[in-house]
Amino acid sequence: MTEEILNKAAEDAVRLFKSGYSCSEAVLLSFETNTEKCFSEDAKRGMSAYVEGLSGSGCICGALSGGVFVLSTLGGRLTRDEPIDKLKTAVRTFHDDFRKEFSSACCRVITAKSAKLFGIGKYSTCPLTVEFCIRNIMKLAAENGWIK
Repeated sequence: MTEEILNKAAEDAVRLFKSGYSCSEAVLLSFETNTEKCFSEDAKRGMSAYVEGLSGSGCICGALSGGVFVLSTLGGRLTRDEPIDKLKTAVRTFHDDFRKEFSSACCRVITAKSAKLFGIGKYSTCPLTVEFCIRNIMKLAAENGWIK
């Protein structure tokens, strides 16, 4: 995975977010645009509920949960007999790295800190979370052989 591809995916994700897509939608759509993965209309619609930490509840960050969904579509299973060890490791790594970067996985905590630190609006950190998530899921997907 080249830095050029990661930079383009990050730019696309931030642009999509700033154009009105939620953080989870921006992550999924940027992943689709910058890889050979195609998501169904149902999957794309499904991302809409992850906005503002699960539909405004402020819980898990939408960019993080959207990234977990994307990874799961790549490394998940169709039958109970298929192993998911690689997926679990990738998602745990993604989650732990996200928490290290943003001090929380919770939308309400991240956005509250953003408003206090930057003083420019509750969602000013969201472009950073979107960029972090797309970069990291693309790296993890490539490392696990799920994408080229």
